[in-house]
Amino acid sequence: MTRRSTGARGPALILGLAFALASPAAGLAQPLTWTQHGTVAGGNQFDVARGPDDRIHLVSNRYYAIGPDGAALGDEDPGDDHHGDLDFPPAIAASADGSVHLVTRHAGDFDGGFDIRYRRRGPGGSWDRDYTFGSREKRNYVVGVAQVGARVIGTYTAAGDNVWGDVRVWEMGESSATELGSLSGIWRADCGGRLRSNGDRLFLGSGKPDPDGRAYLLHADAGGDIVGTLAGNTWEHHDGSGRRGFIDVYVDGQGQAHVTYGAQNTVHYNRYDPWGVRVFAGDVQIGSDLGDWHLSAGLSAVAATDDGQGVVAVLLLSDGSQQAGNSDLLWTYSEDGGATWSDPEDLGVNTSGGEGRLRPRIVAVGDDFLLFYSDVSAGISLMTMSMDLGGSDDDDDDDTASDDDTAGDDDTAGDDDTVGDDDTADDDDSGADDDDGPPGGGEGGCECGTATARTPGAAWAPLATLAALWLGGRRWRRRGS
Repeated sequence: MTRRSTGARGPALILGLAFALASPAAGLAQPLTWTQHGTVAGGNQFDVARGPDDRIHLVSNRYYAIGPDGAALGDEDPGDDHHGDLDFPPAIAASADGSVHLVTRHAGDFDGGFDIRYRRRGPGGSWDRDYTFGSREKRNYVVGVAQVGARVIGTYTAAGDNVWGDVRVWEMGESSATELGSLSGIWRADCGGRLRSNGDRLFLGSGKPDPDGRAYLLHADAGGDIVGTLAGNTWEHHDGSGRRGFIDVYVDGQGQAHVTYGAQNTVHYNRYDPWGVRVFAGDVQIGSDLGDWHLSAGLSAVAATDDGQGVVAVLLLSDGSQQAGNSDLLWTYSEDGGATWSDPEDLGVNTSGGEGRLRPRIVAVGDDFLLFYSDVSAGISLMTMSMDLGGSDDDDDDDTASDDDTAGDDDTAGDDDTVGDDDTADDDDSGADDDDGPPGGGEGGCECGTATARTPGAAWAPLATLAALWLGGRRWRRRGS
């Protein structure tokens, strides 16, 4: 992990030793390298979820099962009907009992609305629930699904003639769904969202990419009034400048939510503890100079190791087109829970941003990361990488997903991504038709922040003293400091 420095003084040997030992990169057992697996699924728009047996579940034009090593395990008919770059992804979640939940869009269009469909693949492997819920409403194309506690929650968006709208929240039953209510003031048609869960905790990410926009993270527990609790626990993110939104949310094996979102040509990161409290008082910028597109907000995806210490994010470097349609895929990582990050590097592959609707997904299984992305050539491709932090997590220490004893270790991955992110080409987001008026009703919730201090462990104290003696005039600059 590289760091920039100025004003170096002292013997080179001592400097090199201090840097090698103090740098988070010293925790890695081996260099980080990605392996390309090629095309693993058809279609274009997609979502992924990690199951309790570390099997990866993917929905695009069909349902696919993929092993943690990237091996294809089979595919079945249920899928989503809409796969253009300017469509939106379906949503998938996996439960502890092995059930798989889908929310997809069928027929219709963005102006007249779609049929929203829920399907469940039961523990026995058969598709035993299949029904539509809600009604066709304009722009009801951003969908989500997650299991929190014993409840399966589904969401979709809705907006009238304006681009600001609501998020509708439903509870899935055996043969029909019950509407729980709506959330206002947190969504605009140019932005998607994420619905994620871990055990009894539900996280909802959304955004309003207005000229001075916001990204939002909401959370609730499994009991009682989920909609009211979400509305009362709304956190706002507004680092950077310009249009903000295009959030990604990943819940690790400890129940922590890792969040990335975009601002003008930049991407920012924060983490929430299992109780929904923001860890870093200020968001950490992890990418910059990411290029222009229609809205020019940074596009990203994020995931973390089961213990939450290793975090990987991918960033899209736009080609300058309206859709960011042939973007370089960059990656960056952290070994200290998101406090500091490596400089982004190019993965050597390209993907379409689809105006924010077609972002990659990352899933972590223990210390292994699986990166799924829409290949500009065809289909959905996979790359994998192992981040061995030298004992931070293994199958014998009773804290990995494969040990089946983490909090919600069946759905820590992208188990319920709501979708990828904006509107159609004629979606009211140009000119004066949406940027000059007031936002929708209410900003919702609180803008809160609880910081936790980062202090070096006792084992580093002698090294810190040695470094201080030799580096009195040396100043280090870190992202996140």
